Amino acid sequence: MVPHTTTRFDLSLDARVFILLLACFICVPSVHNDALAEENTARDERIFDSGELRKLSLVEAIQLALEHNLGLQVQRVSQGKAYLDPIIAEAASDPLFSTGFTLSESETTSTSIIDGAAVGESSKRSNDSYFMGLSGLMRYGTSWQFRLSGNRSETSAVSPFFSPLNYRSGAELTLSQPLLRGRGQEITETNLRVALRNAEASKLATVRAMETTVAAVESSYWDLVYARRNVEVQRSALEEAEELLELNRRRLDVQVGTRLDVISAEANVATQKASIISALNALRDLQDILLDSINAPEFRGGTDVASMLKDFEIIPTTAINPTQFDPELESVVQEALARRLELAQSDLQIASSEDLLKVRENDLLPTLDLSGSFSQPGNGLSFSESWSDIGDDYAWSAGLNLQIPLGQRAAQNREMQAREDLRLARLSKEQISNGIILEVTRAIRELESARQAVETTEAATRLRREELDGERRRLEAGVSTAYQVLQVQNSLLSAQVQELQSRIRVRKAITGYRNATGTILRDYGIRLDELLQPGPLQ
Repeated sequence: MVPHTTTRFDLSLDARVFILLLACFICVPSVHNDALAEENTARDERIFDSGELRKLSLVEAIQLALEHNLGLQVQRVSQGKAYLDPIIAEAASDPLFSTGFTLSESETTSTSIIDGAAVGESSKRSNDSYFMGLSGLMRYGTSWQFRLSGNRSETSAVSPFFSPLNYRSGAELTLSQPLLRGRGQEITETNLRVALRNAEASKLATVRAMETTVAAVESSYWDLVYARRNVEVQRSALEEAEELLELNRRRLDVQVGTRLDVISAEANVATQKASIISALNALRDLQDILLDSINAPEFRGGTDVASMLKDFEIIPTTAINPTQFDPELESVVQEALARRLELAQSDLQIASSEDLLKVRENDLLPTLDLSGSFSQPGNGLSFSESWSDIGDDYAWSAGLNLQIPLGQRAAQNREMQAREDLRLARLSKEQISNGIILEVTRAIRELESARQAVETTEAATRLRREELDGERRRLEAGVSTAYQVLQVQNSLLSAQVQELQSRIRVRKAITGYRNATGTILRDYGIRLDELLQPGPLQ
């Protein structure tokens, strides 16, 4: 008999599996020679674990973000600026004080005895005048001015017809009231009302920014929770892969398994180590996003670059288990339409557009102003005598001033623009309302879908775990293969990741639901009184 040699090979594997495992053997180095991968994994974990540990609950993260988030700080500064606009608009009716004086002197040659000197004789004259007064604009469009004035005149000419020294004084009140264009408080206070609405809209924008910030922080928080849990799942999968590797090595030692089983297990271990590195990098990235949203000094480490680059390891402490509630679509939509601040902002914009349209319509009218004045002069040879003489004489005047523009193209087109602005404001509100309804509907649908996903992924994980336990027992009994166990291990890992994702998806769906309905601040018991106070302008 001719002796022959045989190569130990598991003939139960088909050609496709063999090619796959052979590719893993060629592309993935053996665990015995994979010291570099182990070193990289250990170094990556050491770098992350070297940071300072900080426990952080979801409520604490939200509170810190409301105090330190840069986007909210920018919005609060904008709100503080908007609060100044009504004061500026109201200041248009503040009175204006004015005063001044004029000194003059001249020398002339007389050409008539009426000049106070002989013909051909030179004389000097000095004239000093002063005034002070208040003027302003009333909210009904009335402009007013009250003025006190005085004059001192002196001449060197001697004449029996007039005194060389004379004082004149007077008090005068002037009023001007528009009767057509610019008449009435409704027109003159338009800027004030618009500024007040803009300030209120800025306040609502700040509240909405707080809502979106809370939603973003909560979403980032659950992303971080997922990333940490995912690292744990990947590490657990690595432990199971290493256990399978050791089992395959023992089977090879007793000539029950094959070298190809060991190679495929080694490739799986290397793959799991690479997954852990990717999971850790994703964890750091998501943590950076959360810390950037919070922007709290205790997590920045300082203002210099070196301290800001300091590693922190955030330990989320809030449990994933969500609050159970069953929203009813119609009532939820009605609540959202009543609570969402964008609709309130739209109402303010519509009211301002209506006021501006009235102003543009008023600009089409002719200008017809009623003006009048009343004054009381005083004369005397001394300063005190001229003022004490006030009251004996008086003067008044009244009149109408009409202006009719022959071309109204500019005013007519401005009126048309204002009318279109009002139309756009109303359409914008309708668009926002429809968007809110769609957003709430999608939020409820996502919430229901996420809850169903949790139930199915939990069942899948449980069944995959039972399947893995069974395959291990079958492998130990020699009924199954190492490749089948490896496949079930990977399926279990996928099921665990999907279950974790579905749980996080439920929490993020609740966040989206609360944000869509405008109840997210209320649900966290956040008081707006102190948070809405605008900070000092720098």
